[in-house]
Amino acid sequence: MKRINVTVAVSAYNEEKNIARFLESVLTQKEKGFKISNIWVFSDGSTDKTAKVANSIKSSKIKVFNFKKRIGKSDRLNTIYTKLNTDILVQSDADVIFTHPLVIHDLIQPLIKNKKVAMCGGHPEPAEGETFTEKSINLSFEVYAKLRPEVRGGNNKFSVDGRLLAYKKELVKIIQVPSDMIANDLYTYFCCITNGYKYKYVKTARVTFRSPINLRDHLRQNVRFESAAKRMKKHFSPSLVDRETYIPRLILAKYLLINFLKNPLMAMYILLINQYCRLISHKKESRLSAVWAMAESTKKVIYSSFLLITNS
Repeated sequence: MKRINVTVAVSAYNEEKNIARFLESVLTQKEKGFKISNIWVFSDGSTDKTAKVANSIKSSKIKVFNFKKRIGKSDRLNTIYTKLNTDILVQSDADVIFTHPLVIHDLIQPLIKNKKVAMCGGHPEPAEGETFTEKSINLSFEVYAKLRPEVRGGNNKFSVDGRLLAYKKELVKIIQVPSDMIANDLYTYFCCITNGYKYKYVKTARVTFRSPINLRDHLRQNVRFESAAKRMKKHFSPSLVDRETYIPRLILAKYLLINFLKNPLMAMYILLINQYCRLISHKKESRLSAVWAMAESTKKVIYSSFLLITNS
């Protein structure tokens, strides 16, 4: 069988706190049936030590592109797509950690085994919360984590998360992300399905991330998330977007109730905050750009028992 070549790439902005741990978790991946040929770090105008820290990780696979001007993730992704010369692109965020040595192996299996599958999504898991707001956000995240499998077996937009995605080269080469895109992951999902390809959710491809620890950062992040569907309708059929973003009410109500019973105070707090974000998103969507305000508290160092074991 042909050995599959993989490029792992991130567009990073001020990620000095976690970029080393991210890269270490990539380097510990077991290359079973594939080869990681490149690990690219595109530092998009970072004003901290992102590029310096990334360059300190010794590996011939790692290449750091240190751009002085921040132009936004969309244009950096377009450069990555243009440069891609391997069979598969694994696209991730720099503020995550791969939680076991077979994350990439598991993630790309549907791409290898099914000619019609051109895009896969992994399974992000939040790190244990420290503050009331962070714990509440994590509780809300559980709702979507649980309902994913009940909508087309998880092969839906609710499992499309920029923290971990994989694409076949043939799909990447026909994608041109608009410069003003605020939801690059969702945009590529709609490109995938509108071009006749299939998307697959891979639950075992797990990465850990940090939720916002304060309300300001959650508002910054969630208003953008809530604006995504409206932005998609400017590029794709509104009826398609509505169909793909629809959640059966009984399923949603079931998991909201489960979370309410688990912690009523946190459940009500985050539900009200998210409703507020949804209302605000209708007014702010047109003003959002690819150079969005960062949720700084999500950049905290993520600790991983997997990395502690592999580095000991």
